[in-house]
Amino acid sequence: MSIYKRALTKPDGRRLILYGAKAEPPELPAPSPGMSPAHPATHLRWHPLRGEWVAYASHRQNRTFLPPPEYNPLLPGEDTEVPRGPWDVAVFENLFPTLSRNAKEPPPESLVPTRPGKGTCEVVVFTQDPKASLGQLPLERIELLFEVWADRTRELGARDDVQYVFPFENRGVEIGVTLHHPHGQIYAYPFVPPIPARELSQQKEHLERTGRGLLQELLDAELRDGQRILWRGEHAAVLVPVCARYTYEIWIAPIRPVQRLYDATF
Repeated sequence: MSIYKRALTKPDGRRLILYGAKAEPPELPAPSPGMSPAHPATHLRWHPLRGEWVAYASHRQNRTFLPPPEYNPLLPGEDTEVPRGPWDVAVFENLFPTLSRNAKEPPPESLVPTRPGKGTCEVVVFTQDPKASLGQLPLERIELLFEVWADRTRELGARDDVQYVFPFENRGVEIGVTLHHPHGQIYAYPFVPPIPARELSQQKEHLERTGRGLLQELLDAELRDGQRILWRGEHAAVLVPVCARYTYEIWIAPIRPVQRLYDATF
């Protein structure tokens, strides 16, 4: 599908991108809860025992926490994060990010290596309706959302300071979500996180040994077996993998192998 976008800049310097499915959003005001430029105190520390970077972002202790409906920062308005007007999906740089292109130099630390928490954390507002949910949105909006994820993955992944882009949605206060409005996030990391790094290593070893992609081989086996297939279409399949780590784990996989999200056709 075709998508339309409008890039704006908030008074505090953060980016706001409005997406539309049928027409380009107009030149709307880019609202912000504040006017001061964001310079988050986020940095990374090396964990020598686990061999991974750990992010520290103490300013997130002050982020908005389960506000009443009239103070919803994701509701279109003049002093919120998104404007009133005809748009379908909005993306903006998080006001309380774990990773930021404006990250300052880390505090001096002699025990372990440190580095600025460079990267980006973006918020993706799925809809203007605060009472909706991702599962209740029409298929056309879900399709647009995939296009938005692909567009952001392409743009963020092209940056020199980004090595891994991860769109996701957390839901529920039990997992730490602080806003009820339907939304997700995109983390653009300055490193490849440990779990995908391990998966990539496994796939590389399998490809060099067999000449086949490991994920594709697993999907082909699942499709032949058929026991855990929840749905299969012409271009994609939905399944509970034989190696599921959680009872509620579901994979959505393209039938045709693609290297990146934006290489897929929807």
